[in-house]
Parts: sequence; structure tokens; C-alpha cells
Amino acid sequence: MLLFRVLKEIKKKLKRKRRHVWSLGIGAAVFALATLAGSMGAYAIVKSWSNAVQGDAIAVFSASDKLGFGPGYGDANRDKTIAVLRERKEDVELVLHRTYLCGEETRKLGTHSAEEAYNLLLAHREWDASLTVGGKVTLTEDVDDLSPQCRKTAYIGVDQEGNLSLFNGPPQKDKVVRTFFQLDVKTLQTSLTQEKLEELMRGIRVSDKDEYNSVISTFSDYARMKSQGVLSPAE
Repeated sequence: MLLFRVLKEIKKKLKRKRRHVWSLGIGAAVFALATLAGSMGAYAIVKSWSNAVQGDAIAVFSASDKLGFGPGYGDANRDKTIAVLRERKEDVELVLHRTYLCGEETRKLGTHSAEEAYNLLLAHREWDASLTVGGKVTLTEDVDDLSPQCRKTAYIGVDQEGNLSLFNGPPQKDKVVRTFFQLDVKTLQTSLTQEKLEELMRGIRVSDKDEYNSVISTFSDYARMKSQGVLSPAE
């Protein structure tokens, strides 16, 4: 049962490396929007966003890299959206979608004039955008951090196939969010203590970007290449 001692040792090492990284909160986003917008139109959107109830935010624990908003997604689509908004007379519905290292979040910003949407998009060059025929503008942002939901429930452990994976909660077969790489069981068993292996089997809690990267980096040395054998998760 040497397996069960190896894992705790890893956890202790990881905890010493922890550094808390605060995610971009709604308050900071509101301040940034109000500062950068530089126009009454953008300010109106920021104000409505800051007063929005929590029910308007939809947290999604997902590993999706990009949403499929159709061909031309990216800078070209952003430029096209800006051009259309500059000439549009009708109001538009604004939705902000954020994709994190772990997790996603969608927030409704309400209905605003095309001019307000235009000013807001110009103020945030880091945002991509798409506009539907029905007048819905989806603003998208990549955030180099864990989502608020992911911070509360994320674990890194071993899935049923022996892959180092991200879980929504303690490792279970139906809760895998993202798979990183397959682990080499022989190297793990000869290199790690039993305590460290136990911790891995039970799942290593990660609550910020530094912990997330640290765990992946630690076990990347044990990624399975051509070696045989797969580490199975604890029942």
C-alpha cells in the first residue's frame, strides 16, 4: 500500500508553491470598461452591467477553446462587426462570453444602441465579436486564469484510461472536463512515493492558475510516450 503515501508528499510540495492569483472580477471589469470606453454610450453599458443581477451570468464548466460562431471568426469578424455597427440604426443585444484556462462564463449585457455597442467594442481591442442577422452581438474574451466556478470545484487526477485529467469535483468517470496526457505507470511507480500516488488517485485540488499550472508541470515528466502500462484511478 506504498501507493497511498506517495501522493500526500506531492500535495505538500504543491502547497508550498501556491500563490494566490485573483481572477478578474466584475468590479474590475466595470472599472476598466468605464475608464476605457470614453463615451456616454460605453458608460451606459458598463453601468447596466454593474447593476445586473447574478442570475444574468451563466457559468459553464467546459474545456472548449472557442465557440463556433461560424466562418471568419476572429479579427476579420470583429472588423466586420464594427463596420456594421457603425452604420446600424437598430438596437442590438449584447452578450459577453469569457473562455478561461478552465471553464467558461456567459453574461448578458442587455439591449443597447448600435452606437453604444460600437464604442464599447472599440474600447476593448482584446475582444472578438460576431453579429447575427437578428441583432445579437456576442463579445468573446480569452482570460488567462481559472473561471470563478472552476476555482470552487476543480481537481486534477487520473481518469479511467490513465490520463491526467481535469475534473469538476473529485475524480469520477462522468466528471472529466479536460484530458491533458496519458501517464506512464512504470515511471510513476518507480519515481514517486506511495503518498504522492495516493494523492493523485484521489485528485489534487486546484483553486487558482498557479496551482493548475504547477500540477500539470509536475506530472508532465511522467507523460506516457512509448512505454507500456496505464495508471488506473482508485475506486
